[in-house]
Amino acid sequence: MNWQIIAIVAPVLFVTYQSLSKLFPKDLSPFLINAYASGVGALVMIALYLVTSSNKSLALDSKYFSIALAIGALISLGNAAIIRAYALGAPQSGFTALFYPLLIIYALLIGLLFWHEKINLYQSIGVALSLGGMFLLTYFK
Repeated sequence: MNWQIIAIVAPVLFVTYQSLSKLFPKDLSPFLINAYASGVGALVMIALYLVTSSNKSLALDSKYFSIALAIGALISLGNAAIIRAYALGAPQSGFTALFYPLLIIYALLIGLLFWHEKINLYQSIGVALSLGGMFLLTYFK
């Protein structure tokens, strides 16, 4: 499967779960919600691994264990922040209009600073358009 197809389809999953997050009441802890969601996510990921991998061992090299734990913590905190934003009344259209362009900009910055990737003209134009769009959205709410 082509990675671009995945990049186009995957956001639908995130937007759908973000939309479902708006159904929770304000007084329900985002940490409890995230704990349940993470537990289900762990089971789904293990099942996907077992179905798609020829190696059925669940062992992880100790060299990568701490990285996997850090990723899990970051995913959980990010999801808890999203759930909290919606519990505080963030509109779906406003939140995603800020969240996704910033996701792209932060990814480009990390790629530049940590992985020494090169940014091309089209990426630069995209960042400028994203920043302009976010300014317009927040200034003219």
